[in-house]
Amino acid sequence: MPLMPAPAAPISVPPAATPPALVPPGQLSASQLVDELAKFGTDGPITAEQAARFKKDLEQLIQRGAASVPAIQDFLGKFTEISYGSISGGDQLGFSSLRTSLIDALVQIGGPEAQAVLLSTLNTTAVPSELLQLANGLSQQAPGQYRDEIMNAAQETLAMASANQLGTNTELQSAFRVVQTYGNVGSTADAANSNPMQFYNAVQLANLPDGQGLSSLVQMEQSPSADSHIIATEMIAQLAGQNADALDALSQMAQNGKIQPSDWVQLAPILGGNQYQIDPSGQNSVMVGGNMTPDQINQRIWLIDAFMGLVPDGSGAAKSLAQQRSILAGKLQGN
Repeated sequence: MPLMPAPAAPISVPPAATPPALVPPGQLSASQLVDELAKFGTDGPITAEQAARFKKDLEQLIQRGAASVPAIQDFLGKFTEISYGSISGGDQLGFSSLRTSLIDALVQIGGPEAQAVLLSTLNTTAVPSELLQLANGLSQQAPGQYRDEIMNAAQETLAMASANQLGTNTELQSAFRVVQTYGNVGSTADAANSNPMQFYNAVQLANLPDGQGLSSLVQMEQSPSADSHIIATEMIAQLAGQNADALDALSQMAQNGKIQPSDWVQLAPILGGNQYQIDPSGQNSVMVGGNMTPDQINQRIWLIDAFMGLVPDGSGAAKSLAQQRSILAGKLQGN
């Protein structure tokens, strides 16, 4: 804000004067509501009263439906952001940032206008976590309709990361999750949805100490069921980073052509260190990235290099592995 010129003489304020009251959300236009949302967190800690007002403003945007979409689109098109994670009281807002709250509003509004803005934002963002939120929102609005656009956006983001255009500290787990969830039919996500108990059991086997679950996973991989093959292959890849027998098993599978080119999109981040684990509730499986020491990163790079020697040069498999290798190299430079 420009500095105002100093007054020529002191201005006295009557003792009874009080700050002007906030205009009720219902009396603000959609653009005014977005402008007001953009002020929270820019001037110190967020109070409980401000958090309540934030939620009311956001609720008003959603209730107005398609009429709010142009104002949200205008803000998202400015590529500005307010992150609440480092702001005292920011956890009261229910969102990690302003953009995530507005994207969520678009998803709740729904309809062709909101979908168009979600899609245009998907095509212009390079923030992996935002990419995942947009992909999930579009899938919720129109299941299967935007699969190609979602995959293209994810691949572009990973290509930018491979070229070190996103910085060394960008967390790419969300981008890989997009690829795993919205990749080719027959992906791990499809298998997990169609047979969640088998997927859960496979994750448990992969997390048994000393590779005790490997033999069961190898048997599962040999099953004629496509779901079993996909699930078991990923869990064997998870073990390959820490178990020589699992590494041998996965290498044999690659040499015998039992791993499809499209499978490497899912396998590359696992070989790079991402792991499926059982969440603290003991009821669901989640993928976690985790921090690695330089020695652990070098070990993962060696693992990626070993499998790059088993896939055709220039293939999609080689590209997926090379992207993961570049990400690991970037992390190594960041340490």
